[in-house]
Amino acid sequence: MNDTYRGNPMKPALAIATALLLAAPASAELFRCTGPDGKTIFTDQKGVCPDAESFEPDVVIHKAPNVSKERAAIARHRQWTDERAVDSAAQAWKQKQRDARARIDQIQQRREKMKPYVTHCNRGGYVTVRDDAGIQDVVNCSKLRHEFAQLDALEEDATRYLNDVLPEECRKAGCLPGWLR
Repeated sequence: MNDTYRGNPMKPALAIATALLLAAPASAELFRCTGPDGKTIFTDQKGVCPDAESFEPDVVIHKAPNVSKERAAIARHRQWTDERAVDSAAQAWKQKQRDARARIDQIQQRREKMKPYVTHCNRGGYVTVRDDAGIQDVVNCSKLRHEFAQLDALEEDATRYLNDVLPEECRKAGCLPGWLR
């Protein structure tokens, strides 16, 4: 035990009682007086206004508007706006995915259309083709094989973009899971 309290058992009790009194809420007396500059002074110290009497303020309670309802409405609006933004962003990424798939489909259709001609090129050096208007044209097989190989490369690039690049771009942009499924 501390030497300060040795010999007097009342000192610890007095210290606890003092601490409890100081911790209790205090109701201070207020004083109102006019200062040397003519402004009204409100204080709880009698020495600041020695000739002032005790001051009891008139209590007027004004009802404030229900701020919580306004905040809730603002929060709902923000959530609705955020949800619309998220939906819009999700739709934009899904549209990019649909565009990439459409590009792959276009390339595959073009390849399927060219495949019989490239297969026929195995027999000779030229192929006779007809365009949409029915006009015949003679095409060099080496040129046709080169275009077919380019379509293969385009399809490979478009597939890589759809499967690897687009999901990575989406992830870096902050996409939510499931946007590109």
